[in-house]
Amino acid sequence: MNLCPFDLAQLTGGELRLAAMPPRDGELTPIQRVVLSAEAAGPGTVFWCMDRQSGDVELAFLRGALGVVAAGASIEPWPGRFSLQIDDPVAALRDLIAGLLARDEQFFDEGPELKVLQLCAARVADISPPTCGRVANGQAAMGHRDRRCRRQAA
Repeated sequence: MNLCPFDLAQLTGGELRLAAMPPRDGELTPIQRVVLSAEAAGPGTVFWCMDRQSGDVELAFLRGALGVVAAGASIEPWPGRFSLQIDDPVAALRDLIAGLLARDEQFFDEGPELKVLQLCAARVADISPPTCGRVANGQAAMGHRDRRCRRQAA
């Protein structure tokens, strides 16, 4: 998911507010993930405040959240952070999801490395020097003749 505070404001129709000392990359700072609990907030995350409880916003910032999305009164972001003021958190979250789906974003990156490993699993390759306990210099190890090991390699 490639998302930044600017995109978040565009997709939700909210009002973006950067701190006096904004994040290093400003409006284009990458967001790693969106969390719905202040306790789950951490560096690079955005806390989506569904029901504004006393201290949730501060807890999210304290835990390192990059930003906070909340309805109600405007939030003063901490240095290096941002806040996004919205009218309705549920409707804004719905708009965000619809906007990301329209952009054909991947929410869960499976990683191309896994697919490559699965495709190459059928091929067999000689691995030299040996890696299965046999010695490469011609001497037998543990009473076995010297030979190359055959292993699956990606």
